[in-house]
Amino acid sequence: MLTLKQSPVAIIAMFIACALAEGEPERGKLIVALCIVALTILYVLVCNELNHRRNERQGN
Repeated sequence: MLTLKQSPVAIIAMFIACALAEGEPERGKLIVALCIVALTILYVLVCNELNHRRNERQGN
C-alpha cells in the first residue's frame, strides 16, 4: 500500500498517461504514455517493497 505522500505521484502520472493516450493519439504520444505507465508500475512496486521492509523492521 502506498503512503499518502507516495500516492499523488502515481495518480498524477496515470492521469498524464491517460491524457496522452486519449482519442486517436499519434504514435509518439502512445509510446510516451506507455513509458509513463511502465514507470508508474515500477514506482508503485518499489514503494510497496520499501514500505513492507520498513514495517517489518518496526515490527521486530
